[in-house]
Amino acid sequence: MLDDGPEAWVFPSERNTPLSRDNVWRRFMQPKFAEVGLGWATFQVMRRTHSTLMNELKVDPKLVADQLGHTLDVNQNVYTLPNLARRQEAVNMLETAIQNLGSYLKSA
Repeated sequence: MLDDGPEAWVFPSERNTPLSRDNVWRRFMQPKFAEVGLGWATFQVMRRTHSTLMNELKVDPKLVADQLGHTLDVNQNVYTLPNLARRQEAVNMLETAIQNLGSYLKSA
């Protein structure tokens, strides 16, 4: 009988030990993702998504790094990806700065 108490494992094996990450992915998560058309998603995609969404929610990056079991550097530079709107905003800011610099140089 599986333990369903407050200290029970979220994904227990038949022997009431924790399932490995790969077993959880293969048995529970991957089939659900495939059902909704996200069969291409991987465990890595989910880690990046977690890190990126937490960043957008302005959650302390150190807390997110701790949740993922990484250093702050790895969390920020490997897993966290800015969303498309933020990347577009950065490009627009750069374009404006270059245009303003060009106008400044012409008038100098």
